[in-house]
Amino acid sequence: MSRIISGRSWKRAIARPPGPPRRPRDFTFNGSKLMHSMLLVCLLALITLYSVSMVRAEDSELSWPAITRQSRPWTRWWWPGNAVDPPNLTRELELMQQAGIGGVEITPIYGVNGYEHRQIPFLSPQWIQMLQHVADEGKRLDLGVDMATCTGWPFGGPMVGPEFVDKLVIRADGQIGSKPSGMKVKRAAPGGEGMVLNPYSLRGIEHYLKSFDHLPGGIVRAQFHDSFEYAGNWCDELPDRFKQMHGYDLRDHVAEFFGQGDPDTVARVKSDYRQTLAAMHLDYINAWVKWCHEHGYLARNQAHGAPGNLLDLYSAADIPETETFGSTPFSIPGFRRTREDTDGKNQPNPIISKFASSAAHVTGRQLASCETLTWLREHFKVSLAMAKPEIDQMFLAGINHVIYHGTCYSPQDAPWPGWLFYASSEINPRDPLWRDLPLMNAYVARCQAILQSGQPDHDLLLYWPVQDNWHDPDKFEQRFTVHGDQWLSGRPFEQASRELTGLGCGHDYISDAQIAQCTNDGDAIKAPGGLRYRALLLPRVQKIPPQTMQKIVELAEGGAMVLVQGALPLDVPGLGRLEQRRAELKRSNEVLMRSGRVVVEDSIDSLVRAAKARCERFVGDGIGMIRRAHERGHHYFIASLGRRHVDGWVRLGVPCESVAIMDPMSGRIGVAASRKRDGATEVYLQIEPGQSLILRTFAAGNVQGQPWRYTRAAGEPILLTGRWHIEFIEGGPSLPQAINTDRLASWTDLGDEQARRFAGTARYRIEFDRPATLRWVDGWALDLGDVRESARVMLNGRPIGAAWAVPFHVLFDAAELRDAGNVLEIEVTNLAANRIRDLDLRGVQWRIFKEINFVNINYKPFDASRWDLAPSGLLGPVRLVPLQGMETADGDRG
Repeated sequence: MSRIISGRSWKRAIARPPGPPRRPRDFTFNGSKLMHSMLLVCLLALITLYSVSMVRAEDSELSWPAITRQSRPWTRWWWPGNAVDPPNLTRELELMQQAGIGGVEITPIYGVNGYEHRQIPFLSPQWIQMLQHVADEGKRLDLGVDMATCTGWPFGGPMVGPEFVDKLVIRADGQIGSKPSGMKVKRAAPGGEGMVLNPYSLRGIEHYLKSFDHLPGGIVRAQFHDSFEYAGNWCDELPDRFKQMHGYDLRDHVAEFFGQGDPDTVARVKSDYRQTLAAMHLDYINAWVKWCHEHGYLARNQAHGAPGNLLDLYSAADIPETETFGSTPFSIPGFRRTREDTDGKNQPNPIISKFASSAAHVTGRQLASCETLTWLREHFKVSLAMAKPEIDQMFLAGINHVIYHGTCYSPQDAPWPGWLFYASSEINPRDPLWRDLPLMNAYVARCQAILQSGQPDHDLLLYWPVQDNWHDPDKFEQRFTVHGDQWLSGRPFEQASRELTGLGCGHDYISDAQIAQCTNDGDAIKAPGGLRYRALLLPRVQKIPPQTMQKIVELAEGGAMVLVQGALPLDVPGLGRLEQRRAELKRSNEVLMRSGRVVVEDSIDSLVRAAKARCERFVGDGIGMIRRAHERGHHYFIASLGRRHVDGWVRLGVPCESVAIMDPMSGRIGVAASRKRDGATEVYLQIEPGQSLILRTFAAGNVQGQPWRYTRAAGEPILLTGRWHIEFIEGGPSLPQAINTDRLASWTDLGDEQARRFAGTARYRIEFDRPATLRWVDGWALDLGDVRESARVMLNGRPIGAAWAVPFHVLFDAAELRDAGNVLEIEVTNLAANRIRDLDLRGVQWRIFKEINFVNINYKPFDASRWDLAPSGLLGPVRLVPLQGMETADGDRG
């Protein structure tokens, strides 16, 4: 058998293809060095997809888990003004189900001008009838349903009186006082307007929830609490709780509390205040969770933004949820992210996202969800290709339950673009990209079916020293948001997590309260949820509660390994009983150092090696990985989110006997080439920038099935030329005239005036003959070049694939080509940007929404009339690349 050709050999094969030059007369080659080099860089993306047969459904070892409503992506479903009715609710639910969405989260918001007569008050009998209709239809359509325990956000409304309003701390007559924050519910729907609830008041949340008691029990899967966006930082019960927790009266330290005096003492008093505030908000969330369970609901909580320990707040819920806000500047070749279409400030931080997934892993929650694609780009400029790497980045961070942000209810009689929410992304049936959304939804569903199965397989627990954040003399509460990472950036904890990720070392974060619930399991640490970890890592911790260190000593004496970066923490947080607690910490440190189970090093890599953590050293330079265990081995989700491509043997951190490769884009599965080297397993992996793959490993036995076929380029790319016929088949405001052209360019340049305002789909058609001198190839890669924005491809009347994200390639078998008269049809869908631009140029009043109405990504008045035309359609060049199959060397599995 022939050996596998390396990446360098593959490039040499491209440069010097075997045999004489072969280029038929009816094809020409574009010699552009730039385009040619980009093709060479991206072409390896093709090899993981080509000629892998779909396995039989009964081959459970080589099949996907069942796709369920839970594994499909969900979406936030805004109800403007609660102006909903059963026929339109059913229509939208059916459209979402057909598009591959698995469930909805109902969030009522402000209304629409001119439709006030349709509004329904929140929680009224008629509103509950609408909710019941959705619940019944959800069961019929196999769609899940969640709802926010409020309208808009955060919790609040007409049931919140002066006793329970949100409050701010003030200094009055030299004493600590408070005043109402004056904050009202943001984006409230009719019947939900009113003051915001105090998020630290246990009596307040109990009073608030009584307004929801009359909902039918279990009518939805989960209740939802949005990100912490309350304004207040005080509760009247706080001084008593403070004294109970810390042993002294905050009112005796008014000067220090307001920033006067010794900075260290000021910081200690404020640290105790922050810890008290955190405990009171945790009580608030726990009361809401308890109410949810008593009424037959799960609880889904976005803890971020809160001035508490995020890990404890996330883990209080059944489904901890993070969010992506803004967009990431991925270095993937061909990935588009322009300055004018982003806010220039917000970028999702996967290290912050891991707080939610870590809470889920450590406490045994199956799901970690993410509000996904919030303000990914400017309105009407979000493509599926822009969404995929952001979703992949969340998968790598441990998220396994994507919830789109979002879908706005709109009645069928509303003129285009219908009813809209003020913040993107626009994921609704009126957007042209809805046509190809099922392609992305199928991808997400396959990934999540894997990532929701089995259990996480991480080796290290990374302690989050929130007390080091809290020891700060400035301001009052500290809010740990996703919108800014100043609270995290540059700190030893963040650096340690980043280094561990770069080393391919799976890890979860853990809080003081969660450490207190850990137990010994041999030489491993058993987390509260039952997962086993090899070691606990303290990342240059400065201050630690003595009770936490006492628990760490207990774990070490029971056989657990403790990794210390730099040195042991030498001080305790807060002011109460300071010297007593310092003495306790000192004794614990001495005992820990005598345990023989502590390793102190400056280098994270050295600590990882001391723990014998099972690192995946192939990660880095844009290649990310997350590993989960299944009954017979492990699953690896691998994504390339940078410029790096892989073409070679990759060593796995966990030995196995055989490996399958699973492609979540196409659903194809095949047995990979694998081998043993120095006691480790190596698998041959080919992955290009923008791609993602799943490995399924088997600890014992050689899995049987179709081999994963690897390919290489067998000759020069061939430019497809001739007469293109472009027919507009779906979209609006009206269908432009058909176009016949010898060159590919944006249809805004090629077509009539209607084409300049068109949002929808056009079919590109060309006829060509098979290259007569290239009959020996095994298959072909169709490189579509620049696609704006997604494409479905048919050859000779048969669908052969779709391209909706980088790389924009479709592969097909050589037998698909006829000798002559091949018909290639490519249906390309663009953005809605040009159509909305046209409305604004003509002064059409479509922004008719109440409250904030509709703003741009920088929260300024929205005006698309100033936009340039968005390139649309198939820009090309379109190329055919001949492929040859590659076989594995003798003795290799696969």
